[in-house]
Amino acid sequence: MWERGFVFVPLSHIFFFISTMTTLLEAELKVKVLKWTEKLCRALEQDYRNYALRTCMDNQEKVSSEYMQERIREIENDDRSMKFFIEKGRKYYKVCMLWRGTQDDVSVHCFVDKKTGEVYKPAGWKKPAKYVRFDMRDETQRARLYNVCQWNGGHLYMR
Repeated sequence: MWERGFVFVPLSHIFFFISTMTTLLEAELKVKVLKWTEKLCRALEQDYRNYALRTCMDNQEKVSSEYMQERIREIENDDRSMKFFIEKGRKYYKVCMLWRGTQDDVSVHCFVDKKTGEVYKPAGWKKPAKYVRFDMRDETQRARLYNVCQWNGGHLYMR
């Protein structure tokens, strides 16, 4: 009756298998998106350190060198610098800037979609702007994001 090698599998089992695999893949992507967003935060902090060091070097002739040497040490030791952190929302990760370690000076840098890894410029404190700026699922866009990211958000403007 049945040909050799043929196995009957109920359709419900196939749908269960596909939905389970889809759920696992979605969960894996969510973990990757969080990891990529953390890496973005570290890249933004490094960009700020580079900017602050450049500024100190440029102003060294204008301001007392003792003060500038102290400031350079602070920047290199990561004291009193800008921090980037992630606030988890329902749909988005909110990448926030914490200025000089005070809770009062917090602003939104960008939004990252938890499910897709798409990066958005903020429209305000609570919601992203309309268009996707980067897609972190794409390896080349992700590498470009890490290379061109600016602590002040200039990389998020559409060109």
